Amino acid sequence: MLRGRKDGSGQLDKASSARPAGAELAGFPGVEQPYATDDRPMGILFYRAKESFFLPYLLLQAMQCRSDQLTLTFASDDVTITGRGLHELYVQLAAHRVWRVVEQGERYAEVSEAALFVAGIKRIPRSREARQPGTDSQ
Repeated sequence: MLRGRKDGSGQLDKASSARPAGAELAGFPGVEQPYATDDRPMGILFYRAKESFFLPYLLLQAMQCRSDQLTLTFASDDVTITGRGLHELYVQLAAHRVWRVVEQGERYAEVSEAALFVAGIKRIPRSREARQPGTDSQ
């Protein structure tokens, strides 16, 4: 049941006119929030300065976390995330809860006091030859 305003004008109040889930995807997200979680996302949207790309969780094969670097190995690409405090992001990725990762950039590092900071995201396509079994290069 929708509830209107009490004054009888028929207009909906702010609580009932909230944007639906996914409506915020219309534009690039801000750099204030390095990642976002949800229940059972299909994959991960990676945002860099002027581009973005999507990789599904089905293609995620392995992850490796170091203090300042997180490496995600997908079937078609390797994604390297650099920054600080990346273990929190690693744990959420392992639980398949992250649906968005935003590159905040080096300039934001100086003003950010957050424990987690994503300085850069690098996408490295895996070569087609390396994925094909049975090809010898002798």
